[in-house]
Amino acid sequence: MNKKIIFYFLTALVVLIFKTDSSYSLPTIPKYDENYWTSEKMKKAKPLTTKNIGFRTRSSVEPIKNTTDSSKDAKSMQPFERKYDTKTGVANVDQPKNFPVGMLFMSLNGEDFTCTASVINTDDGNIGATAAHCLYDHDAQAYFQNVMFSPGYDNGQPGPLGKVPIAKMAITPEFLNNNDDEFDWGMVLFNFNMENLPLKYYTGALGWVFQLGTDVPTTIQGYPDGGNLPNCPNNGQTLCMWQGETILANDYYIVHDLNLGEGASGGPLITQYDPNLNLGLLYSNYASFDELNDQLLGPIYDAIEFHALIGELTL
Repeated sequence: MNKKIIFYFLTALVVLIFKTDSSYSLPTIPKYDENYWTSEKMKKAKPLTTKNIGFRTRSSVEPIKNTTDSSKDAKSMQPFERKYDTKTGVANVDQPKNFPVGMLFMSLNGEDFTCTASVINTDDGNIGATAAHCLYDHDAQAYFQNVMFSPGYDNGQPGPLGKVPIAKMAITPEFLNNNDDEFDWGMVLFNFNMENLPLKYYTGALGWVFQLGTDVPTTIQGYPDGGNLPNCPNNGQTLCMWQGETILANDYYIVHDLNLGEGASGGPLITQYDPNLNLGLLYSNYASFDELNDQLLGPIYDAIEFHALIGELTL
């Protein structure tokens, strides 16, 4: 065989091996049946059980002081650029404001579940964030299938854009390999294209920021089923909101005395929330609930891994 051909063959093999071996995550293209999610299945899907953990308390629970300048690695929010009526196909000035948060649907072993996810502002425009346990089931050692997102889903009704399939998923290696609750976050790639524009142009997108420290003014959105969120039916079908402050302690963002029940897993923790735009900056997500200390827990995003997951999905 020609030496030049052998050289190119070996080079291609090395590149292939490199691209399939990631130190950050293992993205997967999930099974998706476009006819799977009927209206009946969507209504009957069960809110995914939130992870309840025995909190690993330290001798001290003093809040951790912020030592990072988060302004060096942040991305602003992205309002949608035009209002769109999916029924008529023309601009509609009466369409509701940005709706980046929605219900995430998934199936596994004949059962259907729901979580919460949000569209984030990336150059690709088709990436969302959620909890890792909404994408990968450690008991089954498998990714969920038929994963679908309905941005703006509320009161049992799909959002303006209906059903958006998930083309790819990526989670942190610490969660994938060790079921580590401190890294219970992941990302999805939406299979969406309308007039050659990605999802964020129709829903708006949350910006993001890292390492905010403690006492962070925060808005949480999600679909609680059960729990104790005030002014919410807590029925797993209604998009509800909590506002207050989180503290940074014991390697998590914490909200005392707040239980969002099931279904809100993956819901964004948002700072600098603008109620007029329904947008702000994502800095964590609802991951688990500490029953022992009655605390909501959100992971601390690592900037390097955050960018790595985006890179994995857009390869």
